[in-house]
Amino acid sequence: MKIITLNARKGIKAVKITAKLLIFVLVLTFCVNISSLYFESTSTYVKAAAELTDKKTVIIDAGHGGEDCGAIGATGVYEKDLNLEVANTLGSMLSEKGYAVIYTRTEDKLLYTDEENIKGIRKISDLKNRCKIGAEYKDALFISIHMNSFSEEKYSGTHVYYSDNSDSSYKLATAVQGKVKDTLQPDNNRVVKSGKDIYLLEHLDNTAILVECGFITNVEECKKLSEKEYQKELSFAILCGIIEYIENN
Repeated sequence: MKIITLNARKGIKAVKITAKLLIFVLVLTFCVNISSLYFESTSTYVKAAAELTDKKTVIIDAGHGGEDCGAIGATGVYEKDLNLEVANTLGSMLSEKGYAVIYTRTEDKLLYTDEENIKGIRKISDLKNRCKIGAEYKDALFISIHMNSFSEEKYSGTHVYYSDNSDSSYKLATAVQGKVKDTLQPDNNRVVKSGKDIYLLEHLDNTAILVECGFITNVEECKKLSEKEYQKELSFAILCGIIEYIENN
């Protein structure tokens, strides 16, 4: 009887040890799996965060719109329409390169609310609302697209203006002006100019430039600016300038 009791006790003890070992193994396995999931999810999160951090935002602003046609070209084309075409082309190229693009307008209209739809204040409301978009994305580059005009037909060539509110705006303008000359307009010797009298550039805190793509009062340049292929070439030159600025800064 005593022997049977002893063997039973030994059996119970062995079962307890086995159970403890089993529990230990299960706990260890669970911890390893949780740890693996944690590091895997953390790694994924860090990778995603890094991608978001590296993704530069660019605001593309097509000047004028709606009842404000801007300048009228030598061929009768409206500046507002050319602005939008170049802006959309440039924006598409930036998106293809992985940049986040925000458009101030994608339609033929000015930016004002129903409350601001009052004769005499529509244009200023439009400009203020464009500046508000810039203020919402303070770290974004702001690229405003326009067409130039002058009373004399002989003038031509892209001319870039910069905001005096930051040194970085001058650097961006210089990069864009340089790339336009290098890739598209070798005879264009224009130098970048301060936009101190341009409302947008005066009131934006972003790194901001305004690109006068060319003179639509010049018949030949107006015709080129109306061609899709030339719009692509010009947009590509501007794109190269933007990328050069971002890489160097």
